[in-house]
Amino acid sequence: MSGQNTVRHAVVPAAGFGTRLRPLTDHLPKEMLPIGRMPVIGHIMEDLAASGIATATIVLSEAKELIRGYCADGSRWGMECRYAVQPAMRGVGDATLRGLSESDRLPVLVAFGDCAVLRQWDTAGPSATERLIDAYRDAKADAAVLCEQAPWESVHRYGVLDPAVDTPEQPTAPFDIRGIVEKPERARAPSRLVVAARWILGCAAIEALRRTEPGSNGEVGVTEAIADVISRGGRVIGVPLGPGERRCDVGNIPSYLAAQVFASLNDPEYGPGLRECASAQ
Repeated sequence: MSGQNTVRHAVVPAAGFGTRLRPLTDHLPKEMLPIGRMPVIGHIMEDLAASGIATATIVLSEAKELIRGYCADGSRWGMECRYAVQPAMRGVGDATLRGLSESDRLPVLVAFGDCAVLRQWDTAGPSATERLIDAYRDAKADAAVLCEQAPWESVHRYGVLDPAVDTPEQPTAPFDIRGIVEKPERARAPSRLVVAARWILGCAAIEALRRTEPGSNGEVGVTEAIADVISRGGRVIGVPLGPGERRCDVGNIPSYLAAQVFASLNDPEYGPGLRECASAQ
């Protein structure tokens, strides 16, 4: 069990090559691609700062100095930005460990660098990241994950959760997780609930991550570490995205275009005019 459940540090893995977005990423990191009026990484940093994160460590590859130049010291968001390097693509788990120093206090929030979590213009209340942090703290959990419903035909692309309850009391209510499977075939998927680009990892989860061996693809996965935590009796909770919230993934061209549309239509200044224009077509 995590001894201290205040989340003040985030790691942002941002070392991937973005090959599925070429030619857009031939000269620009995918994290710097604009969605709406801001780069993806800008949306992420803004969200983290608004959720109470004081320090973010961005894990880069050596070719991604543009991200360092944009984020700089983090003062534009009222937070501290630090940097670490992932020399080889060994997965989110490896990137997370590289983003932690011996002096960093746990828990840590892991925010995928190519996924912003945005909201519709009329969505009120705490953000998804704020609700994730609050749920982790209140449950005194070992780990927590933001999640969403995916179509059955897409579950093989994600880490899939096995919830301990069939139906949460409310659509956004946190729930306990009794298992997790990485990219299962549809027949083996325990549900349609999939990981949505945000983790919180406490001491037990980080210890499990350090024990996790690379898979056949050479990557160290967070999913395998979380399965280890659960098998040892640890508590892991899921927090669903709510109505009006969207995980905007820029991992490939179709998802990037969808993110652009969502961000543009929900822009606080220009969104109303764009929505009117779209409805007139």
